[in-house]
Amino acid sequence: MKRKLKNWIKLIIMIVAFSLVLPAGIMAEAPANSDEQSVNIESQNSYNQEESAAVSDNKASTPVIETMEQVPNLDENNNLDQQVVVIYAQNSDTNIKDLSLTTSEIVSGEHLSNRVDVIEVSEGTNVDELMIALKDNPNVLAVGKNGKIQTSSLPNDPYITNGSAWQFEKIGADKTWNQVSNTKPVVVAVIDTGLNMSHPDIAGNTVSGYDYVANSTEVVDLAGHGTEVCGCIAAIANNGIGTAGIAGASNIKIAPYRTGGEYDGDTSLDVGYICAAIMDAADRPEVRVINMSFGGYDQYTGLESAIQYAVKAGKILVAAAGNEGNLSAYAGKYAYPASYNGVISVAATTSGDGHAYFSQYNDKVDLCAPGQSVLTTTHDGSYGPVSGTSFSSPIAAGSCAVLLAKDPSLTATQVETALEDTAVDLGTAGKDNYYGSGRIQLDAAVESIVASTPLIIDSFVTDKLSGQAVNSSVQLSVEASGGVSPYQYKFYYQLGSSTVVINDFSTKNSAIFTPSEAGTYSLLVDVKDANGAIVTQIISDYVIKTSSIEGISSTYQTHIQNVGWQGWKSDGQLSGTTGQSLRLEGIEIKIDNLGYAVGVTYQTHVQNIGWQGWKSDGELSGTTGQSLRLEGIRIRLTGTDADKYDIYYQVHAQNYGWLDWAKNGESAGTAGLSLRLEAIRIVVVPKGSAAPGATDQPFIS
Repeated sequence: MKRKLKNWIKLIIMIVAFSLVLPAGIMAEAPANSDEQSVNIESQNSYNQEESAAVSDNKASTPVIETMEQVPNLDENNNLDQQVVVIYAQNSDTNIKDLSLTTSEIVSGEHLSNRVDVIEVSEGTNVDELMIALKDNPNVLAVGKNGKIQTSSLPNDPYITNGSAWQFEKIGADKTWNQVSNTKPVVVAVIDTGLNMSHPDIAGNTVSGYDYVANSTEVVDLAGHGTEVCGCIAAIANNGIGTAGIAGASNIKIAPYRTGGEYDGDTSLDVGYICAAIMDAADRPEVRVINMSFGGYDQYTGLESAIQYAVKAGKILVAAAGNEGNLSAYAGKYAYPASYNGVISVAATTSGDGHAYFSQYNDKVDLCAPGQSVLTTTHDGSYGPVSGTSFSSPIAAGSCAVLLAKDPSLTATQVETALEDTAVDLGTAGKDNYYGSGRIQLDAAVESIVASTPLIIDSFVTDKLSGQAVNSSVQLSVEASGGVSPYQYKFYYQLGSSTVVINDFSTKNSAIFTPSEAGTYSLLVDVKDANGAIVTQIISDYVIKTSSIEGISSTYQTHIQNVGWQGWKSDGQLSGTTGQSLRLEGIEIKIDNLGYAVGVTYQTHVQNIGWQGWKSDGELSGTTGQSLRLEGIRIRLTGTDADKYDIYYQVHAQNYGWLDWAKNGESAGTAGLSLRLEAIRIVVVPKGSAAPGATDQPFIS
């Protein structure tokens, strides 16, 4: 969606996202009132009763909106002043149909996510009264005016010098690059103008995000600000080109969210998009840190509610303190979102540890970090120097991620405390309004973190179930946590009295097991941490047969959010994803019966639809292109030989992980909980064979 202001004179919100350079007069006039303050209570009370009655009659005679498809999409000609952001309550299956709004009240809208909609109210409808009514709806978490969060910048800042990457040595990141090596990635959500995903110094250090401007999973950065911010966090270290991010060798990834920036230099962000991005990031378990390099001096109800939702979800939120410290109209004032509770507010310092002339100051400032003339990536694939608290914020966010990489059990409060307790005190002794608790000293913070949990193996799995044939390739994978990283892994197996090493200790956390003879194996892994502690886990009774199950093999493929159709999987292999918060949307299942009279039929429980009709033998069950999640599935065999076999299936469900195995038409997954299926395994065994695993609870409703 591309929207411009219909009337620039009526522009009510301009929050400055703290970018490259810091012009005088960036916001020369007093900031507009917040959406809450703009509500005129007296005018509400004096609202003409005859007009109210007329509106009521009109509402009764016009259709109630059931889906957003009943109204036009928002576009550049829409009136921003009439737009409202609606955030739905957690785990709610509600949407626009549950707001009891009519086509006479709403003239356009956009469905941003399962949790956030933006609607434009008709000129004849009182926006403030409508918001009051929506706030009383139990299915609504928050409602507030939409607006623009905007940054302005000027070229040729005289304080930009040679652009060298001095910031890393200043905070001690040069000493931590090789100290922290984690297997499971720590993901930082960057809410900004997007990211040049193909930049040679960032490619490979990203995970899926979302482009709300283009309504696409393919994120771009036309404006440039987002790529500059991301480079401060995760530019690839030790690759012989360009610069490096705070992450160093740590496994830290960027989830980019594009919420504005429609052309080069345009860093205007949309409040509705920002709210949707924060809510989405908060719901992703792999996202631990959220960076917000924008802000200003007006407050939005929706934005604050989204931030508090993320805080309650345990996320670390980091934001730029502001760039107006040198402007008399704004000096010392609170900038938002940095000044909201639960957000780490980061000020900017110079290479000489001075207070950057533009950096905002107030008692909400928590920490400071380099922010003047720092080198980072640019959206044209190159590099350049930048200035602003926009870049102090990601340096702080990256530092938070490094601490989590060392000890993933740390809470948001513990991470912030570690950074503040080890910061270099600048300015007035103790915490002050200009530097907060001081300038981040990452190496000292990393050293202060002692793994609080013992070394444990979180998971040790095979990609194929027991019962494979001789000479099959079986991948063994392990995930560990606790202890002191980095870890080393040793894979081996036992068959009878023999013990055979597959891979000796190395940093690789997976191995390929290719059995050369039939039998019942024990598969083992040893994990050793940097202090020499070793833990072991065993997969017992892994059966290898001389041939595969006679006459029967299951094959299946799933359609996955942001991925599309995966390749076909078979006989217990995982189809889908885990740990990526991606929904299954469709599935096709076939039986390779090799002459036996056996087929397969299946049905899925689909978001907003319920149980679909039964499909069979490779037909699509579910949907594609509609962004609807699968929530449950039933599978059963058909044909005259079906009674000779059992079909087992196991699903990976949001918030629950792998549920137990279901079989022969039983329900697997969830219903009524609004939870997505993320992966599935299917296996066919001779009738009466032992189940592949536990069968107690395959379905939750």
